[in-house]
Amino acid sequence: MTWADRKQAVRDMMFPMLVRAVLGTFALGCLSGAILGAQTCQLPPVPGQGTPDASFNALVTQNGPGWTGGDGTYSALLPDGTDLWMWSDSYIGTVNPQTRLRSGWLFTAHNSLTRSTPGSDAIATLGYPPQTTSYFAPLNPDDWFWQGDAGVFETAPGVYEVQIMLLEWTGSFSFQGNSVATLSWPALTTESVVPVALPDLTIEWGAQLLQVGKYLYLYGIQDPGTWQKLPYVARMSSYSDLTNPAAWQYWNATSKSWVTGQSNATPMAGVPAITNEYSVTRHTTANGVFYMMAGMETWSPGYPNWKNVVTYYSCTPVGPWTRRTIVYVTPESGSPGCSTGTLYTYNPKDHPEFADTSGVLISYNVNANVGQDLVCANDYMPRFIRVPITGLIN
Repeated sequence: MTWADRKQAVRDMMFPMLVRAVLGTFALGCLSGAILGAQTCQLPPVPGQGTPDASFNALVTQNGPGWTGGDGTYSALLPDGTDLWMWSDSYIGTVNPQTRLRSGWLFTAHNSLTRSTPGSDAIATLGYPPQTTSYFAPLNPDDWFWQGDAGVFETAPGVYEVQIMLLEWTGSFSFQGNSVATLSWPALTTESVVPVALPDLTIEWGAQLLQVGKYLYLYGIQDPGTWQKLPYVARMSSYSDLTNPAAWQYWNATSKSWVTGQSNATPMAGVPAITNEYSVTRHTTANGVFYMMAGMETWSPGYPNWKNVVTYYSCTPVGPWTRRTIVYVTPESGSPGCSTGTLYTYNPKDHPEFADTSGVLISYNVNANVGQDLVCANDYMPRFIRVPITGLIN
C-alpha cells in the first residue's frame, strides 16, 4: 500500500467515527483535542502479551556492507511507501555471516539513516558508501547527535520534507540541547540542521512527534539521572515552529490546561516513570480512536536490569494515562554477552505505520554492559515484538 493509499484508508476509516462523534456515541474531545485531561472515549481492552516478530527481526539482522546494528530505532513512513529508519550509535561496515562477528567492537557512528521497502529484508544505508561515520554532526566537534523521532510534512501539494529531532550530547553524557534536521524529498539530502532555542535544558525533547488535527505534539523526558524519568508534552500549530519554542504551549496536568513557558509545565499524569525514548501513538478500533504510550519501566528492576515493556492508554494525546500493562519481559536482560559481560535492554517504542489487525509493532534495543562484547553483532541490535490489541483496525 502506498503512502497516499494509507492516508486515504485512514480518511475512509475516520468518517463513520466522526459521524458517531456528532451523534454523541464517541466524545468529540477525544478526536479534536478540544477537551483534554478527561477519559471520555471507549478504551479497548489492555494489550495481550507480545511475541517476537520474525519478519522485522530478520530485517535488522544485517551483515552488510552498510548498516549492521544500532539503537534508537525510530521509523517514519515516506511518501512512496518505503520506510526511513533513524538510528543512534551505529555500526556501518560488515559482519562475518557465519560467525556474526565484527572486525572490532567500537561503533563507527553516533547516528545513521537507513531505508527499507515493506516485504524486503534489504536495507539501504544513506550516504554509504563511502560514509561510515555519523550522518549528522553538531558544530562542536567534541559533541555528537543522537536521533529522536521524525515527521514527514507536506509543505505544498505533492511536496514533502522530513524533519528529524536531534539531541546533542557531550562525551560525559551531558545534554546540550536539541536541533532539527530537514531533509528534502525524494532525494533525502540534508537541507539544514537548525538549533532549537530551548529556554533551558531540563527537558530532552524529541521522544515522539505526533500530528493530531491542527496541532503537532512534541514529547520529551525530564531525566534527573535516577529512575524517576518523567514524560512531558508540548504542542505547536505548525511543524515550522519546531525550532521556535516561543511558539510552543506546554501541558500542565495539574490545571489540565495548556500554558506558556516550559517552567510552567508538569509531567503527564498517570506515569510514575518511563525510559527516555518512549512513544505516544494514535490507534483505532471499531469503538474509535485511542492513544497508547509505550516504554520500559525504570524501577524494580532498575538500570541496567530493565526488562518490563509497558503500555498505557488514554483518550487524549496528553493523558491522563491509565491501564498500565506489562506486555513483554525482555529475555535478553541480564543474560550473558558473547564474551565477558551481560546484556541490557532499553527504550521500547511503537511503530504505528506497521500496526495491523494482529497488533502493534514495538521495538526495543539490546546492548552489552561490557563494550568488548559488541564485537558480536547479535549483542547489539534491535528486537521487535508484535503486541495484540483486541479490535485494532490500524
